[in-house]
Amino acid sequence: MKAAIIIVWFGPFPPWFSAFLVSCSRVHCVDWHIFHDHPLEFSVPEQVILHDYSPEEFQSAVTARLGWNGKAIEPYKLCDFRPAFGVLFEEYIENYDYFGWGDLDVVFGNVDQFLYGIIDRWDVISFSDDVPSNHFILIRNTERHRNLYRQIKDYPSLLQSPEYVGVDDFVFPTVLRAQPRAWFKELHATPFIRVKPWADGTHNYPTRWLWNQGQLTNNLDVGFEFLYLHFMIWKGGYRDYYCRTRNWEGLDASRLTVNAGSESFAISADGLTPQRPRAMKELRRMGLDTTPIYDYRRRLRIKALSWLT
Repeated sequence: MKAAIIIVWFGPFPPWFSAFLVSCSRVHCVDWHIFHDHPLEFSVPEQVILHDYSPEEFQSAVTARLGWNGKAIEPYKLCDFRPAFGVLFEEYIENYDYFGWGDLDVVFGNVDQFLYGIIDRWDVISFSDDVPSNHFILIRNTERHRNLYRQIKDYPSLLQSPEYVGVDDFVFPTVLRAQPRAWFKELHATPFIRVKPWADGTHNYPTRWLWNQGQLTNNLDVGFEFLYLHFMIWKGGYRDYYCRTRNWEGLDASRLTVNAGSESFAISADGLTPQRPRAMKELRRMGLDTTPIYDYRRRLRIKALSWLT
């Protein structure tokens, strides 16, 4: 089974995009199709397919395929169009079993291992239990599923609003959850969110992550690996639902870039730090295997010692 993730990005690519690319290079069951209008200075793995694409082309596609004829679309407003990506980019995904969309502020772990046994059993696969995991979501690639956006109430009028109205986060979930084979499960991918406690139910989050030859772990959940890390908080920008933490605003680009051939690097509030590759270990999968049992003293000791650093 093979999946295609669609990402539309207009403007320069951020330096931390290099970590996204390196992590994609270890995945075999997913291709990322990125539609963009800016030169790229990074080496791209074969799993990432770039398409020269302008905002004007996107608006033309929206007009032709959705019957919407509006003004120029602001970058963040693009998220409201995600439910229709299966139609807007239909010709690019015709040879895939699943399609979906995602973000660039993500580092992927052992995706192939996590999806084995899940993919093909479900029509909608979300790695967040309350809202769709719009940073990485999979939907079966059939004509019916590509057209699920038509079930969104007042979708044309929602698209007419010049500002982002949260169609992907707060409106489309009702349609996705109504599907007979929809899988919504929390795999704990986005730390430091006020409304989203961590695996043990607290708001104490891991502070340092390690990507090592495709395996993703952190300094808190010892013995577990993760499907991916959505480092939305550290990349910067204010959101009122963030827990307090330092972010990368003000850091030099050199501290947010990893080399194309990197085998191991750490992700923390200090940026991206090269590491020596480590021996691979067989670990449990957060969210899929046995739920971790935490002892509070052990948790504090792990944080104090900064294991995996």
